[in-house]
Amino acid sequence: MKKLLVAIPCTAIAGLIMVGGLSASAQTLSLQLQAANYNPTTGVWTDSSGNGDTATFANGTLPTLAAGATPNGSSAVDIIGSNASYGVGSHFSLLNPISNGSGYTIFAYIEPTGSSGSRQALTGGSGSGALEYDVYGGNQDFLREYLQDVGHGTATVPTSSFSLVDLAVSSTLAGSFNFNGSPDGTTSSGTAFSNPITQIGNNEGGGDYFNGDIAEIDIYSGVLTPAQIGTVEANLTAEYVTTPEPTAWAMMAGGLGTLFAVRRFRRPQA
Repeated sequence: MKKLLVAIPCTAIAGLIMVGGLSASAQTLSLQLQAANYNPTTGVWTDSSGNGDTATFANGTLPTLAAGATPNGSSAVDIIGSNASYGVGSHFSLLNPISNGSGYTIFAYIEPTGSSGSRQALTGGSGSGALEYDVYGGNQDFLREYLQDVGHGTATVPTSSFSLVDLAVSSTLAGSFNFNGSPDGTTSSGTAFSNPITQIGNNEGGGDYFNGDIAEIDIYSGVLTPAQIGTVEANLTAEYVTTPEPTAWAMMAGGLGTLFAVRRFRRPQA
């Protein structure tokens, strides 16, 4: 049975970001890629954060849009990955690189389909020292690209159902993972990131590419508080896992259908 994750868009007001009703003035929603905003014909994934940071697919078969993929029937972007040699793997390139100045908080609702590369990279950079966040050996992992493996989770990320994963890491690499809303290991401190995030679904070199479904991925610059992280996780779960309430029109239509059925099959009076 698949799980679901959904993020409710945040509202930016004069630099103040409202995260599920929580003020996050020191953190900014830099990127929000929701499957419903992906165009499988052009390979363009439109950013709904308000920053216009379009992600465009390159090198490989265009991902499809899988309808009804999540537990509540929402769509997901199905990335086939690539058999390409190292250096030219499939990925989404960001129009505007995401600066590493204050660290990141990243949320993703994903269903990887095994490992075709050594790592299933969710994010990657444009040079050594950028954040590579991925699934490695079945667990969450992140590193300073080409330089240092910094953190590794303990929960197994399944390949037959969706999971909500997230990473909160400061500019000095101190941080933590969550898996389906629960803590999942910690990261060590070390040298700061030295390059921005430029790719989704791959690392800079192209050898560690993601295979599977992504319903949504959100990247905040800065580290959200535990309460804010919990709120975003709850919103994502409500969006992709919880079955929507029926609309008033649907309820009315159902009621009328029942009424007509009763009238149609009522026994005639003698």
